[in-house]
Amino acid sequence: MSLIFFSALMVGFSGAVVPGPMFTVIITNATSKGFRSVVFTILGHAFIELIILILFLAGLLHYLNNVIVIKIIGIAGGAALLYLAYDLINSSLRNKLKIGQDKEDSAKNKSKININSPFLQGMFVSAINPYWYIWWVTVGAAFLINSIKYGVLGVCLFYIGHISSDFIWYLIIGFLISKGRKYFNNKVYKIIFILCGVFLVYLGIKFIIDFIKK
Repeated sequence: MSLIFFSALMVGFSGAVVPGPMFTVIITNATSKGFRSVVFTILGHAFIELIILILFLAGLLHYLNNVIVIKIIGIAGGAALLYLAYDLINSSLRNKLKIGQDKEDSAKNKSKININSPFLQGMFVSAINPYWYIWWVTVGAAFLINSIKYGVLGVCLFYIGHISSDFIWYLIIGFLISKGRKYFNNKVYKIIFILCGVFLVYLGIKFIIDFIKK
């Protein structure tokens, strides 16, 4: 069972360190809102992974492991990433995003739950990433089948090992970036956000093209 934990941890690192939508959100949140927002972003990601783990155990894998379903998920995910990219770049160019704005916004939105919530952002960017589903349908499913042999404890060790890689990697990235915020001015901040937006455009187009070809 210890092998299940460490295998899930190491394989999780292989996915976490590859730049993607989650990585981009971690950078933008760490830059604009600080380290605390990074923690909640990862918690949102971990929560939706727990949900899909439970759904897999309930039999969802049978329905997701379908070429047409995966194609639809990929194209829809790519379109959602393009929208996020547009919103990010547009807000940056129109100076709607400023360092430390979360302190002002938090007072206004204290009772609201919206996509500005780092927790919900962590859930959302995971859910719209088609390769996240593919990983779960292939690698994740294989790990899950192996861990089920050891009962509830085996499944728990797989899940904890998997999300531990996300926490370790993204917390390190978030900490380093959030500590560097004091060296940023709004011009540097805008450039970072635009670059993140451009990267999301690339991912969105790539996802759509890749899954149309499937």
